[in-house]
Amino acid sequence: MDLNLKGKRALVTGGSRGIGREIVRALLAEGCTVATCARGADGLAAIEAEAAAMGGEVHGAALDVRDKSAFEAWFAAAVEQLGGLDIVVSNVSTRVTITGEEMWRETFETDLLQHVRLAELAVPALLKGESPALVFISSIAGVLTNLPPGEEAYGTMKAALVNYAGQLSARFGGKGLRVNTVSPGPIYFEGGVWDQIRTHQPALFESAARLSVLGRHGTAREVGDAVAFLASPLAGYITGANLRVDGGMVKTANF
Repeated sequence: MDLNLKGKRALVTGGSRGIGREIVRALLAEGCTVATCARGADGLAAIEAEAAAMGGEVHGAALDVRDKSAFEAWFAAAVEQLGGLDIVVSNVSTRVTITGEEMWRETFETDLLQHVRLAELAVPALLKGESPALVFISSIAGVLTNLPPGEEAYGTMKAALVNYAGQLSARFGGKGLRVNTVSPGPIYFEGGVWDQIRTHQPALFESAARLSVLGRHGTAREVGDAVAFLASPLAGYITGANLRVDGGMVKTANF
């Protein structure tokens, strides 16, 4: 399907691996030019080479999104490279291994504050773009109250992110900016959290798969394709939505 994204200028955070990489691939396949950042330079070089082989263009930069000055400098440079912005996908996330208050601080910084920081930078640029769209990557952890130990802060921040996206959709919808959220369930990709669980806790891996009504884990590509659709003009009447990509794992009506 042609999503009418050819020539669009897209910025994606965390685009070197996993879900972020598949978002970049999906946008490239639809004809977007993409700027992305991540901490891993090797992964960025790989996606840049892949884009070039496809006849596309990716501008990658290695940085930590929690470094405010570095992030702001990269954002300004990326917008200049792209010649403006039509699409922004705020994707970066983490699962911290520390405990106590430091867990809450680091999770807040990575899973909420940096998304807010990107949005505040991006909205003015997006309002100058064509059919602009902002998509946040959250998680079904935001609606779950029975979470694994150590993920209570993660679930809390993901819930806050969905609320924040809804606020932005209401605030800027009248100016033509659509804002949506995608909440993945258990997504398997090489080197990811569920790959590690498959190796070290195979029983947990299999039980999580069975929680989906489809009986399996999702793929990063399935998330990437959903994001590309929501960012596209074909989703032009969708804003303020939280799209679960979880194979029906959450057994509630999604009002």
